[in-house]
Amino acid sequence: MNTLLTMRLRPSYLLFLVTLVSLGACKKDEEPAVDLGYGYYPTVVGSWVEYQVDSVYREDAVPRYDSVSYRLRQTIESAYLDAEGRQAFRVQRAVQDTAGNWVIRDVWTTTANGITAELMEENKRRQKLSFPVRLSREWDVNVYNTDRELEVGYTEVDVPWSVNGLSFERTALVKNTVPANAVERRDWEERYAHGVGMVYKRWVETDTQSGEVTGFFLTMTAVAYGQN
Repeated sequence: MNTLLTMRLRPSYLLFLVTLVSLGACKKDEEPAVDLGYGYYPTVVGSWVEYQVDSVYREDAVPRYDSVSYRLRQTIESAYLDAEGRQAFRVQRAVQDTAGNWVIRDVWTTTANGITAELMEENKRRQKLSFPVRLSREWDVNVYNTDRELEVGYTEVDVPWSVNGLSFERTALVKNTVPANAVERRDWEERYAHGVGMVYKRWVETDTQSGEVTGFFLTMTAVAYGQN
């Protein structure tokens, strides 16, 4: 009698188990992937961002005060494998002349892996971002070169931001974490838009140890972006 009852119940019991397993599998498949913030540093060949660049160098002792403003377009020109076998990209930098033509000024290189995003700026390898993009994340921009430490961290993540008629739903702000002192000022901030890349940069370094100001001021503000 017990054997007959077990045989009768077995198909229903098996169906119940299959249903549980199927539901578990569906739930697992439906779980969203963790967003580590890689979209803040896109490396799509042909993509570009155009900036308004304003730069000032000041040296009171001379005295000297030089300022320059221009349009700069950075384009992910092509992909290649670097000496370490990593996927890397050529960043073509062009400036706009008085006739409105884009003239290539130089070519930088960049890489982005699961941990960092790096950019070779004027032969100096700098760590631009650290993944995952989280408010508690901090690092040294100059960890790969001989310049003095530049400790930075995320102060804003996934916040909307607008500039020059451009609106971005998600941006992350990187700022230096070491405050200025009585004679030395060092401000660094870069804002990245998800799916676009860097859309704003402000870099100020001044020294007043001699009682006079020596240093520079630089801003880069996105005015357009797209893909060739």
